[in-house]
Amino acid sequence: MEPETGTTIEYSVVVRLSGDCPGSCAELAALSASAPKVVIFELSGLTAFACEDLTMLRESAGAGRAVFACRPDGVARRVLEAEGVRVADSVAAALADEDDPLEPSGVAFRSLTERLLAAPSVGAVLQHIVDAAASLVPAADLVSITLLAPDGRFHTAAYTDPTAAELDRLQYELGEGPCHDAALPDRPEFIERADLRATGTWPDWAAVVAGLGWRSVLAIALTDDTVPRFSGALNLYARAPGGLAGADRDIVLLLASHAALAVAETDAVTRDELHQAQLRTALDSRDVIGQAKGILMARRGLDADAAFELLRRASQQLNVKLVQLAGTLARQHAELDVGAPEEPDPV
Repeated sequence: MEPETGTTIEYSVVVRLSGDCPGSCAELAALSASAPKVVIFELSGLTAFACEDLTMLRESAGAGRAVFACRPDGVARRVLEAEGVRVADSVAAALADEDDPLEPSGVAFRSLTERLLAAPSVGAVLQHIVDAAASLVPAADLVSITLLAPDGRFHTAAYTDPTAAELDRLQYELGEGPCHDAALPDRPEFIERADLRATGTWPDWAAVVAGLGWRSVLAIALTDDTVPRFSGALNLYARAPGGLAGADRDIVLLLASHAALAVAETDAVTRDELHQAQLRTALDSRDVIGQAKGILMARRGLDADAAFELLRRASQQLNVKLVQLAGTLARQHAELDVGAPEEPDPV
């Protein structure tokens, strides 16, 4: 790709394949157009793999170099080894291989650094970090970044899935949890729990999260004392117990270091920007909830408190966020039957 400076940025991509048809992955068709220097194919999730598939993957990499990663017990592993193809146990292991030029300090992280330093805002920087963590650590099902504002309030600034933000938010409410603790000014370098069902730490948060099926967590301090702009943490969640350790942890530590350096050099990273972004989100949510309340007040003859309580109950019963429910009602109120006060809740 050609940035505005005219210099060429070499970069790599990670393609995870699963199921019984490697060629069905939409990312493969886009590889030739994006022209990466290295393509890492993560094949642990495949249920079928043949020599013809190996040839197809190599061809799909185009001019880029094809690198393969697969768990020792993976179906594709046997074919790769029988063909004499070098294969790593994971993407992180492929990056860390001393004989492989794509080590953590090499192409992948140089490319990430270029993108971080060119990012126009703090939001873009942090989103690059969580996306990179999700790509480089296959064991991580969710990734997020927590920021701690000067006034002591926590905020999830970037995430790969809204569920990650919900797991973070629960920590903020309870005052306990890995990202909560790692974001504190006197935080440890990293906090890891291999199985939340077996830990006595964070009793309230761990019990809820483990009950939802999340078993292992890793939270790493995003910044250090050389970057005083804010305090934060990079958070990874996995459903599998013990899924975030070893080489994965090393990769995330390096990502956090890259994030700290990028944040230090990003002019757009200011407390005011973070505050304005949070304020815009809060105002948008307040506006849409206000619209929904107005609709219910007009059609049901309710006062403001009763209208809000109706929205809150419906949100809990439907397991939908209050602001999402309010947005649906505000957009589609003409089609929705809000009924009379004596009828069941319409939402």
